[in-house]
Amino acid sequence: MSDLITADLVLLDENLGDTRFDVIAKLAEAVVKAGRATDFEQLYAAAEARESKTDTGIPGGIAIPHCRSAAVTEPTLAMARPNPAVSFGAKDGPADLIFFIAAPDGADQAHLKLLSTLARSLMKKSFTAALREASSADEVVDLVNGALGVGEKKAEAKPAEAAHAAPAAAEKEAPKASESAPAVKKIVAVTACPTGIAHTYMAADALKYAAEELGYDLKVETQGSSGNETLSQADIDAADAVIFAVSVNVRDRNRFAGKPFVESPVKRGIDEPKEMIAEALAEAENPNGARVAAAASTSDDSAGASEGAWGSRIYKAVMTGISYMIPFVAAGGILVALGFVFEAITMPNLGDVDTKAILGSATLFNL
Repeated sequence: MSDLITADLVLLDENLGDTRFDVIAKLAEAVVKAGRATDFEQLYAAAEARESKTDTGIPGGIAIPHCRSAAVTEPTLAMARPNPAVSFGAKDGPADLIFFIAAPDGADQAHLKLLSTLARSLMKKSFTAALREASSADEVVDLVNGALGVGEKKAEAKPAEAAHAAPAAAEKEAPKASESAPAVKKIVAVTACPTGIAHTYMAADALKYAAEELGYDLKVETQGSSGNETLSQADIDAADAVIFAVSVNVRDRNRFAGKPFVESPVKRGIDEPKEMIAEALAEAENPNGARVAAAASTSDDSAGASEGAWGSRIYKAVMTGISYMIPFVAAGGILVALGFVFEAITMPNLGDVDTKAILGSATLFNL
């Protein structure tokens, strides 16, 4: 498996333009120059379309523009630390740390998992502080590889795991010291976005960190491309409230039937996790609050338009269809490519065949 990021994919302290699309163009250009994508226009168009749907800026001066494209030959990270910083739509100001995630249409699970790990690492202040202090592109590459647990930094992941294990052990002992403490509020959440690479997992972590800070027990189901973290039915049944931070339809939504809930686009789970938690618990305390309908198709549940406005419902339906369609489009492209390979091997002397007609047919069947 090749490196996701190399020094030639890192742009440090450069003026990359006035708008987010200027920055995305520079990063897409770097990906093509590095030989990781075949066509700049196609890659940029995919990234521009994704960015136009939802802002990819998040609190803390960070942005993660990302896309899938047939032009990408291998999963890639390109990083920019522009000077001056550029707005990507975050409420707290422009971004000075920008990671562009470019994934092929048929990216394998191992690569997608690494990309998602990077997105989650950006939620850690120590990691972003180190990126801001890095003095060279090679140092940035080492920091990213360390966060991903690959390369020379892999061994350093063990102390971090031990650090996480210690609080977990302490949590197990805590109930013994305070058995009379009031019951902790339990919340379950689902996060999902159209591409399922970055925002799905960042929203999950943002909600977890916020719940820990507020003293609540929160468990998250991520419905993403690099593997799902699935909630058990027991966890759902025991929950006081449910949070849907999603920009596509929730899979198996009927599992949550009757539960108090709040629902917003996935990016709000990153930007305002505490607010979403407070709203979900408020719905739980309100006897007439929103409740998940018994069936996803029900339009007159007790919550009153629990599926959202028609515009939101149509958007989610389209995005959900696209997310399910991507593997089939990738498979079709691979089959056409294999067809051309076998043709070249078995019938090398087809000089009189109308090549344009063959390519046209291939394009038609690879809709």
